Amino acid sequence: MNGTLSTTTTRAEAHFRGNLQRTGWLGFTFHPPLRLAWERTFDGEVRSPTIAHKRIYFNTLSGHAIALSLDGDLVWQFTSGTRLNASLMIWGDRAYCGCNDAYFYCLDAHTGELVWKHKAGAAIQGNFAAFDDAVFCGAYDGFVYAFDAATGDLRWKVYVNSGINCSIAEMDGVLYFGTNGGTVYALDAHTGNVLWQARAPGGINSTCAVSARGLFTGTRTGQLCAFDLATGRLCWSQDFGARIYASPALDDAFVYIASDRGTLRKLRIEDGAPAWEAIIGSGMLPPGGQIWTCPTLTGDVVWIGPALGKIMALDWATGASRWHYPVEGPSSSSVAIGEGVLASSTGGNRLLVFRSMEENEEPRREK
Repeated sequence: MNGTLSTTTTRAEAHFRGNLQRTGWLGFTFHPPLRLAWERTFDGEVRSPTIAHKRIYFNTLSGHAIALSLDGDLVWQFTSGTRLNASLMIWGDRAYCGCNDAYFYCLDAHTGELVWKHKAGAAIQGNFAAFDDAVFCGAYDGFVYAFDAATGDLRWKVYVNSGINCSIAEMDGVLYFGTNGGTVYALDAHTGNVLWQARAPGGINSTCAVSARGLFTGTRTGQLCAFDLATGRLCWSQDFGARIYASPALDDAFVYIASDRGTLRKLRIEDGAPAWEAIIGSGMLPPGGQIWTCPTLTGDVVWIGPALGKIMALDWATGASRWHYPVEGPSSSSVAIGEGVLASSTGGNRLLVFRSMEENEEPRREK
């Protein structure tokens, strides 16, 4: 992938969609088939996990932030004021998340102890981003907030006229995101100054994915849109004929995204031309259902799920199924891959952790 990542060689970090550009492209190989190594049940629906410090971090809709060892042992648990929809961002020795109680939380990533919190004006459902010594997040009150990562001191906040439900992407010191009102923004991470803003055809819940090839996001009116990263010019859009809540994945030549058609599409980055379309799970949404699950890319495999009853591994070139595992889904969560494991919600209150079939341990059901 092109673009400068905001990382150091020593800082441990983990992000929703695998990186701060939100591309879902992990830069290493991880192949099916997999075997279930262990599973655990919790008192609320498990949200999209992240993996760092040889631990699996995740939130639950019952309001718990949790860290487990790679073997499934509880490391710590933190209780917030109400449901936690987003993932835990790990940035060095800290874990960050927002909550429906309108608080931004910073926790010690090793102990779960509260380091600082800050009150927003409304619920927070998107994920934190980071750049240098600052962290950023949007809220339903229409503000983007920038905090000192260590102290929680407010650096700046900017009002963007509409609530923010998605996560913020970062590349080269610029923050990118869409709003419920259908505007895409680029902000200077240092100052919060608006560098450009552009209109999308509909409201945005989809987290923007960015690279040197452009900015890509979906709309609730069913369009996948490609914008020029420097100017915000709309380069192309493809109408899916179904709502898009999920976030796209990118490699150097293609964009991948799920929609409420019950399918995952692969399209050419330069013009949106279709490459293939694959059915997700059963392909059948329940009445009023939505697909939020996002694809993840490892080598020649596209991972999608848990959604519509399956966690799936698809062939990068053809979209053909290479492996699947049944779950109770539907789910609005996505898989996390790292440290030799794949971690996934089931669409309910279970966390599943898989390893390669090359390892010969017997699966463990409950801790």
